[in-house]
Amino acid sequence: MKFKTIVFTFLAVLASPAFTQTGTVVERAFACSVINGYTINDVASVMRAYEWDEDFAPRVVILREVAYGTDEFREDWDFVVSLYYTSMVELAEKRLAFRARTGGSEGYDLSDVARCSNSPRINSIDFVPGPGNGGDAPELTAAMTTSCEYNPAVTPLALGETAAGLFGPNLRNVQIVNRQYGGPSEALGTRFALRAIFNSPEGMSEAMDALRVNQPEQVPPCNIPSIWLQHRIYDRGN
Repeated sequence: MKFKTIVFTFLAVLASPAFTQTGTVVERAFACSVINGYTINDVASVMRAYEWDEDFAPRVVILREVAYGTDEFREDWDFVVSLYYTSMVELAEKRLAFRARTGGSEGYDLSDVARCSNSPRINSIDFVPGPGNGGDAPELTAAMTTSCEYNPAVTPLALGETAAGLFGPNLRNVQIVNRQYGGPSEALGTRFALRAIFNSPEGMSEAMDALRVNQPEQVPPCNIPSIWLQHRIYDRGN
């Protein structure tokens, strides 16, 4: 029996009705680059055409295409694939089921159109809802991400809530990202990331224009942000 499985060659966010957008979820993420001769739309099409088996499929899959990113990222990569689970237990169960599958694959695999890292990261994600949080997420959304230093005087949650109040009506949510496993070595409890998710690229652009006019009095100890286009690939809730 063959499985139409996207083969993540290294074996192996969020705006989605599959999550309540409150509490904490788990993200498994890895970076990829598009193989010459293909486009990011080809990659998204291949992934969407896959028959996600519920025995090992995550709750949500997002392809995050970099628009304006760091030189270090863009030197090697074009996008990030994020797979979301409700808990570490669910992630472990789905990954073990994926590893235990039998048979080959049919059609195109992700490895046919993209070259991916063999170093996935596991993150915990907390959500702060924004004014544009209602309804199903569009197929294409936009995200702004930044990495920040922990500040004992301002918790990540407080910073996320402040950001949610600054970005206007098109903000879907702010995600507080804490790396749990994988990635570059760094001391525990020293950095976290923020993702602001907007319902459209136009909505994010409007928020950035408004923020230039009404800048906050205090700038948090964060890096210059990166901008991404988010392609919704799979949602178990739909």
